[in-house]
This record gives sequence, C-alpha cells and structure tokens, in this order.
Amino acid sequence: MTTIDVDADDALTVPLSQRTHVLSLRGGRIEVVGEDISVPVDMERLHIGRAKRCALVLDDPTVSKVHAEVQATPRGVRLVDLNSLNGTFMGETSIVEVYMSGACEFRCGAKRLRFVPEAVREVRIEAPKRFGGLVGTTAEMIELFAKLQRYSPTSMSMVIQGETGTGKERVAQAIHDASPRRDRPFVAVNCAAVADSLLEAELFGHVRGAFTGADRARDGLFVEADGGTLLFDEVGEMSSAMQAKLLRVLENQEVRPVGTGRSRKVDVRTLFATHVDLRHAVNKGRFREDLYFRMAQVTVEIPPLRKRMADLPTLLEDILEQLGRRDVKVDEAGMAALMTHTWPGNVRQLRTAIQAALVESDGERLMLERALAGVSQGVMPERPSGLYDDAKRELDRQYYTSLYLRCSGNLSQMAKASGKQRVTIRAALRALGLQEASEPGRHKT
Repeated sequence: MTTIDVDADDALTVPLSQRTHVLSLRGGRIEVVGEDISVPVDMERLHIGRAKRCALVLDDPTVSKVHAEVQATPRGVRLVDLNSLNGTFMGETSIVEVYMSGACEFRCGAKRLRFVPEAVREVRIEAPKRFGGLVGTTAEMIELFAKLQRYSPTSMSMVIQGETGTGKERVAQAIHDASPRRDRPFVAVNCAAVADSLLEAELFGHVRGAFTGADRARDGLFVEADGGTLLFDEVGEMSSAMQAKLLRVLENQEVRPVGTGRSRKVDVRTLFATHVDLRHAVNKGRFREDLYFRMAQVTVEIPPLRKRMADLPTLLEDILEQLGRRDVKVDEAGMAALMTHTWPGNVRQLRTAIQAALVESDGERLMLERALAGVSQGVMPERPSGLYDDAKRELDRQYYTSLYLRCSGNLSQMAKASGKQRVTIRAALRALGLQEASEPGRHKT
C-alpha cells in the first residue's frame, strides 16, 4: 500500500488504496424562464450570478455577483443562497438551502428560474479511504475524497473551505504531497497573523533599505516556495490593496520585491484555506471578484462534524489508533453521549475530548463522562438550512441519544418512556449506529 506523509506532528498517512462507491445521483438542469438559457447540474458546484465567470450568468441588477449555488446530490439538486443582497425565493418564501427533487420554480432577486429534474442515475466513484488525515464514509466525504484525488496532481489553484477544526491545513499539506511538487517546498502563511504593512514584504521579499528595519535583502515566501506550493491561510482577512497585488502575481507568475522595480519569475501552486465563504465577501464588496475566480479554479468544502455524525465511530477508531490506544473501546452509552454534542470545534475538538478521556481511563473502556462535561456545545450555525427534514433529523438525534442514555439502552424502558413502538425505537437507534441492550428472557423482534 502506497502512503503519503503529512504533518509529522500528527503521525498521519494517506493510504491510496481505492474503494468503489455507488451514489444514486439526482441531477437536472436550471432554465431561465422566458429565455433560451439553461445549464446542466451535476456533481460539480455551479455558481449562479451576475459575474461573468458564473456557470449561469444572469444579467439583472437585482442579482448579486455570486448569488446562489447548485449541485446534484443523492437527496436532489442542492440550491444554496450565498448571502445574496436580494435573496433567493421559492414562491414568497426566502430560502437558505433546499434540495430540489421535483420540477419547480425559484427566483434569484427578480429573475425567475425553473428546475427540470432528470432521472436518478447511478454514479460509480473511485475514492481513497482517507485523505490528509480525513476519514469518513458519508456521501459528502466520498465526493470530497474523489475531488481531492482528481485535482491534487494538477497545478490548479484551489480554495479549501471549512469551519475551524475541520482539517483545512492537513488537506492543503496532503494536496501538495499528492502532487508532482511533493519534493519541493510547502510553505504556509497566515494572512490574519501578519500585519498588512508587513504582508507585502513577507510574500514578495524586499531589498536592503526598502523600509525601516530592512538591514538586509530577503526573499519572500513566493521565492521560498518556488517549484512547490504556497498556502494562504485565512486569505479573507487580506486588505483590498494586498488583494490587488496578489492578483497581479497570480496572473503573471512573477513577484517584485519591495523597494525595487525588477521582477522575478516564480513557479508556485497556490492554495487558499478559509473558514468564511469568500463568495459572501464578494457580494458585500469586501473581496475582489476577479481575485476570487482566479483563486477558486477548484473549490472544496470540508463538511462540519455535525453534518456527518454517521462518521463518528470511524473517527473515534482513527483517533484512538493515532494516539496509540487501539486497545481502548467506546461502549454504546459512550457513543450515545458523543452524539448528543454538536461539536462546534469539529474533529479537532473531538480529538481533544478523547485525549482528556484517556487520562481518566484505566482500562479498556474509554471514560467519557468527565471529559464531555467540559465540552462546549457552542451555538448552531448562523444560517441554518430551515428545512423541516434537517430540523427533524437533528431533533431525533438529540432526543434518541438522550433517551438511550437515560434508559441505559433498555428497549422496553425507552418504548415506555417515549410512548413509541419498540420497532420505531430500534429503527431510530440503528440510524444513529446504536444497539439496544440485551433484555433477559426476551428475544429481539
């Protein structure tokens, strides 16, 4: 089995052994009502907006530059409003996120569009079992792994989007390690940690005497990363003046050190990690539209842990293996307790909780009680989808995991306490990856 090394501190590898997955994809096309304009919707995310680089360009002043996004998924075509100025509507209802499986109309600003569904088709995806320390079996993670594997060997610029703690930096390192540039430098800069007055010299270099304190010439990070990869972390914090200078470098592939008029050619692949959606910043005028589209030749989004709770058992096994504690097990009560949390700090927060629990454990059972007592639940995302099905799934998860803990997994007690049939309780537990405790004298039905 071939492996790719990532951060030494994490002691992680990226197995490239493949697994074939079959997804039932629900796609279709988006038409502009009254016009002979349409765009097919597949697994790649497509932008709808006024910007000329969008997949579906709407020449209407009520439409934002990057107004909405569509993507085919197993649940239907996902339509997401991107914090547009005039909103996305179905009828008179403003939507944040919906899944369209049947024919319908919606509006971006005042522009009317129609979704025309296509027959469900089976899509075979070849994807590795993990990538850059990320593991998972959900459809979202399978699609992510396949996309990372497909684009890592290229030199295309990529935006890696995800909440804090989802693993953006690890993914960036793994993209570099899976590319032909793997033997050249991987360099990272945190745009939020460097004052704007110093960022230009940090990136492009400077000559001696270029500014106070410049007692000697210095190559910048672009030159340091020549032939390799340069990661911009939190690029959304960059000022408009620096955005313009960065765009010039990306377009020309040459840097001009501060204090000189001479330029130097560089060959650098650029990756951009951000916890904010840069498209929102484009719509608000805080981020350059031309720079965004130059950066986002490929965009990948790492889903938060709360949206892939089915991966929790796999993540636990992986974390325990990384920590050298494969002997430690998590029982059903412990798993249920983990599922009651929303994990605002994502996998990083989960790992920290497991490390704390290992300190309390003196046997093969992971002692989670005290560690989880100190876990922050945080707040729900600023822009919940508003979908009834999503809200119901979250309510069911919280209700049944709490019921499981209260009744110690006893199916009869859970049925009595909830007023539900045993078969309903058992189905809910199985959906959460939990099994009821055995009951003496009773056979499972």
